[in-house]
Amino acid sequence: MILGEDSAAHAEVAEKLRNALSPATAPRTIGKVILLAALRDGDIPQGDVVVAVGTGAMQALAQRNLNQPLLNVLVPRAAFDKLVKQGGRAADPRHFSAVFLDQPWSRQFALIRLAVPERNRVGILLGPESAEMANFLRASAKTAGLTAVVEKVNDEGELMPALKHLLDGCDVLLASPDPVIFNRNTIQSILLTAYRRQVPLFGFSPSYVKAGALAAVYSVPAQIARQAAETIQRLSPEGHLPPPQYPRYYWVGVNAQVARSLSINTEDEPTLLNKLNQAGEGSP
Repeated sequence: MILGEDSAAHAEVAEKLRNALSPATAPRTIGKVILLAALRDGDIPQGDVVVAVGTGAMQALAQRNLNQPLLNVLVPRAAFDKLVKQGGRAADPRHFSAVFLDQPWSRQFALIRLAVPERNRVGILLGPESAEMANFLRASAKTAGLTAVVEKVNDEGELMPALKHLLDGCDVLLASPDPVIFNRNTIQSILLTAYRRQVPLFGFSPSYVKAGALAAVYSVPAQIARQAAETIQRLSPEGHLPPPQYPRYYWVGVNAQVARSLSINTEDEPTLLNKLNQAGEGSP
């Protein structure tokens, strides 16, 4: 297992995955755990599969001539798809797959439908790398009984004018894991602008809920590690990986103070989580 960074999230994935694949309970176990910055040629031993944790590890290992299949975890779909489009080893899904960090759009639209059923126009900002998803998002929102209102942004300089224009035509704002748009430099301005317009933001992590988003559906490192362990245990006899997959396990976060401030009467976290599960959006 190669950790992309020395962070709490990556360390938790390593710990939980090692525990899930312990010799006492699993036929496959974790061998070495190496930090990417310390990785040297020859450091990766033989084994059934290599696990890359984080985008940095995925990008670095995709350039290596590995003998084993590479399972990437804690990576956003956009970063994974970008590597796949570059061809080479990453274009073979049997040997290059992932458990994504971000949630399927259908699950996010379902949460909006459950949390604020009286609102149906969902504003979405897309950056250069995600702009091609606009038609897919409109179709996915329509399936959920919603209307997706999309604004495209080429760089941070266009962000605030595009956001203000978008807020004129939507009553919910959905954040996407696009670093050009949603990052530590922009999130407070986005939240404040949306709040002034009385438009709730749905985020994609617990930190967004804490910062002022109304709600978010997200997967924590332990849940990603659980799914990765299940994937490794089910590795085919030929050593082929399954296709890339969205998180199967997730939580819902709600900021009750924001709900009160916006006069939104939404249900609590356990209720929304249970309803998402009943709707077929995975398991809590």
